Amino acid sequence: MKNRAMSEKFFYEFKSGKYQNILQTVKQDDDLIMCLRGDYITIYYKSMRILEISENGEYDVDKNYGIIPPNDDTNWIEYFKNAKFALNSYNKTKQMNKLEKEVQQAIVKENNTSSICNETDYFIIDIEYTQPEFDGRFDALAVYWPKNKRKNGHNLQLAFIEVKAGNNAIGGTSSIAKHYKSVIDFLNNLTQNNEKEQFIQDIEKMIAQQRDLGLWNIPHNKHEITLSRSIKPQLIFILANYNQKSTALRNELDKFSSINSKPPFELKFATSSFVGYGLYGSGMITIDNILDKK
Repeated sequence: MKNRAMSEKFFYEFKSGKYQNILQTVKQDDDLIMCLRGDYITIYYKSMRILEISENGEYDVDKNYGIIPPNDDTNWIEYFKNAKFALNSYNKTKQMNKLEKEVQQAIVKENNTSSICNETDYFIIDIEYTQPEFDGRFDALAVYWPKNKRKNGHNLQLAFIEVKAGNNAIGGTSSIAKHYKSVIDFLNNLTQNNEKEQFIQDIEKMIAQQRDLGLWNIPHNKHEITLSRSIKPQLIFILANYNQKSTALRNELDKFSSINSKPPFELKFATSSFVGYGLYGSGMITIDNILDKK
C-alpha cells in the first residue's frame, strides 16, 4: 500500500519553503484543488490535472492540454490563469462532457472551503483516490464530522463517495453496482493484507497535513481528528440530475444483494431539499428509503 500523506520534508516545502507561493495561490482560488499523493502532489482544475509537483522537485503537466510546463521561477498566478485557459480551450475543442467532474469539484469547494463549510457535516479528504495494487478508483474520500459534534474530533467515520450525473451514468461499464462491489473488494483487501491500520493512519496524517496547510476552512477548530477503528465507513452515492421517473436506479439496486447483502459499510444516498452540494447527515437516506418510494 502506498501512503498518500507527505513526508515531513516535502510538507515543509509547502508550509514554509519553496512551494508556499503555490499553496497560497491554490487557497485563494476556489477553482483549484490540491491533493496529496505521498511523494508528489496533484492540483486539479475542474477535476483535471493542471499541475503535479514531485518531491524530487520536478514539475509535470499533461502536454496534450496545451499547458506550458513551469519552473522554479514561474509566476504562479499567471501560470494557473494561462493553464486554466488552456484546459477550457481543450474541453471546448474536444467537446468533453465534464459534468461529473464539475460536480465533484463543487462538492469539495462547498464542504471544505466555502462560506457554508462549517455548517455542513462532511469534509473531503481526497479525490480520485486509488492504490497501485488495487483495480479501482474512488471519486472522493471524506470524513463525517457532524456540526453538532465538533467539540470532539476522535473516532470519526470515514466515507467513500461516488458521483453519478444523469440517468445514463447509473448503469453501463462504470455502474453504481460496480462501484458498490469495488468498495467491498477494497475494504476486504485491506483486512486480508493486514493493511487496514496503515490505511487509517495514512488518512489521519493526510487530514492533519491538509488542515495545517489551511486547505480546510476551519481556522478556529484545532481538535485532532482520528478515525474510528470499529465503526463501518459509509459509501455515499451522489446522483446529480437523476430523473426519479427513471427505472435505471432500481435496476442497479436490485443487483446489490446478489453482490453482497451485508457489505462492510453503511450504504447512503445523498439528497437535498434545496439546490447545492453541501453534505448533511440529515440528507442521507438508505436503500430502503429509495425502494419504499418505488
